[in-house]
Amino acid sequence: MITTTLDSAALRSRLVDRLVVDGFLHERRWRHAFRAVPREALVDAFTVRDPRTGTLTHYDVDVDPTPALAALYSNVPLLTQRVAGAKATPNSATPARLALMLERLDAHPGHRVLEIGTGTGYLTALLCHELGHRAVTGVDRDPQLVEQARARLAELGYRPRLVAGNAAHGAPSTALYDRVVATDGLPWVPPAWLPQVRPGGVILIDVGFLIVRLSVSDDRTAIGRFTDYAASMHPRVDAGHTGLSVRDILAAANRRGRTDRGPRPSYLDERPLQCLHAIVFPHVHKAIVYGDDDSVSYALTDSVSGAWARAWPDGDGYATVVHGGPRNLWSDLTGLARWWNDRGRPEPTRFGLTVAADGAHVLWIDRPDRVVTRLPVE
Repeated sequence: MITTTLDSAALRSRLVDRLVVDGFLHERRWRHAFRAVPREALVDAFTVRDPRTGTLTHYDVDVDPTPALAALYSNVPLLTQRVAGAKATPNSATPARLALMLERLDAHPGHRVLEIGTGTGYLTALLCHELGHRAVTGVDRDPQLVEQARARLAELGYRPRLVAGNAAHGAPSTALYDRVVATDGLPWVPPAWLPQVRPGGVILIDVGFLIVRLSVSDDRTAIGRFTDYAASMHPRVDAGHTGLSVRDILAAANRRGRTDRGPRPSYLDERPLQCLHAIVFPHVHKAIVYGDDDSVSYALTDSVSGAWARAWPDGDGYATVVHGGPRNLWSDLTGLARWWNDRGRPEPTRFGLTVAADGAHVLWIDRPDRVVTRLPVE
């Protein structure tokens, strides 16, 4: 156990050095937090998926600590076994992403922070280390997961307020929060959060694979810009916000329908455009399939309208498209692509979001009065 503890400390220090070199971690206080919090106290058994082959490798700190600790302190997403008998679920918040979000959150001692999606409690522990556990509240929909995180955090000396409930409802308290942070991707900002944040407070979330930092005003309107990419843009491997897998998307789009020939712009797979598509069409899930013969095909499905589409580019700027449902999802995608291209292919940081007190969302470019579109929200 002494050897494991020493190995853990060395690996934590190495992780911090890597996060600093890669530009994710700058502030001394968060470097101290990452060095201080032993992640293995919160995540002892987990699985890692190879991004190239899809191969799954299981690790257990108690059974074989050396490779498990090495994986824990590398910058890879984990599939965590949440409680005995439960399904393994992805924890997409890598240490790099957590470091980036902590610095963008800009929380300081004296601030009250609401964390949406407690998960294993790793981010909770980092916040507790810097702010004190009385300043931190976490909410997660899984009561068993909440109890597990509560017990493991207590072993580290942290006793934040943890609530089991619907994350969209937040965690109402007698005092308002100064900061709200959600590391799991969301299609929009739940309106119930707004009255729980004090005027001047900040909401930091991942929308459409981008981090957006919103400031809450006196009238409970939240306004802010997209600041960073939130995650790597594999071909929608996580398949959006409803948990659809690539296999689910392909199955939903593998039907008989109307066949057309439509444009396939050369810039269709550009990262900023993929993020913009995820924001403007939050219910649409897209998978890109690359064949061994260098072929590529697209599958899209709309979880609300039931529309779907498959497209096979033919190499000359067009694609054969088979689609069905009330909308042509391929036309939606290529139409947005043309709009983006015609405006000089703007980077995500030029876009921003306004969330009204009633939950209405408006996407804008450069400044709030330059409206791009109103976003569909539930």
